[in-house]
Amino acid sequence: MRENQWINYNGRIYRAGDAVFPLNRAICYGDGLFESIRMHDGEVLFYNDHLERMTQGMKALQMNVPQHFDAFFFHKQIVDLARMEQTGSNARVRISVFRSGQGLYEPVSHEPSYFIQVTELTQMYAWMADDFQLGIFRGIPKDYSIVSAYKTMNALPYVMAGIYRKEQQTDDCLLLNSSGNIADAISSNIFWIKSEVVHTTPVSDGGVVGIMRRQLLQLLKENKIDCIEKSVTPTVLSDADEIFLSNVGRGIRPVTRYAGNIFGTRKTKEIAELLFGFLRK
Repeated sequence: MRENQWINYNGRIYRAGDAVFPLNRAICYGDGLFESIRMHDGEVLFYNDHLERMTQGMKALQMNVPQHFDAFFFHKQIVDLARMEQTGSNARVRISVFRSGQGLYEPVSHEPSYFIQVTELTQMYAWMADDFQLGIFRGIPKDYSIVSAYKTMNALPYVMAGIYRKEQQTDDCLLLNSSGNIADAISSNIFWIKSEVVHTTPVSDGGVVGIMRRQLLQLLKENKIDCIEKSVTPTVLSDADEIFLSNVGRGIRPVTRYAGNIFGTRKTKEIAELLFGFLRK
């Protein structure tokens, strides 16, 4: 994957290596949020869902949402930047929004600034049959709050989980809340299957409201596949028949090993095929 050549900062294009950002609230306080969006076959996938989550997150952070922050405004800038980056038809898009102005913990303004990055991806959505192991990160609880459903710039629980994952040589890690229930994974929501019934953790357990999670819940409903939102502990999860993770970057990622157990992927593959068929429409 080659490095970004360009960045869009408040509607202006800069070279990625230029000194663009002044000292700001994103750097000093993590006072902002971001959206990770997937371009697939040239289409900005689930774009309206991402824009809705970003707007709701800004309101949760008590940032002003300018009237011009509409679908056309960001879509054009994404497409233009992807063209400059020459990413082709598959790419990862990141829109980061942070509070403008100065101030200490208490800001002096609630107006937003933003920047956009587009990074080339070489692989389309596909079934992944290789070995994939999950671990558990217990270092920082991921509890429910007014901002826990969004991807905030203060992402230290996920950063530390990523460091732990690398140290433990696992492929991903699950994060827990203070009650010991699973919230989500480093960059994914978690699903598991028991006796042909699909389960996923409720947002009230502290996980991010994933865009792919939303699509899968709707897809399962349309195909009359039972799905239940239910809290789960690491011990109970180990008794599942199958486990998989979901995010917009890779779609569905089957888990083959967790807590010393080996898991099948039959039902997970059926759900993945439903997703691939939906994306081909």
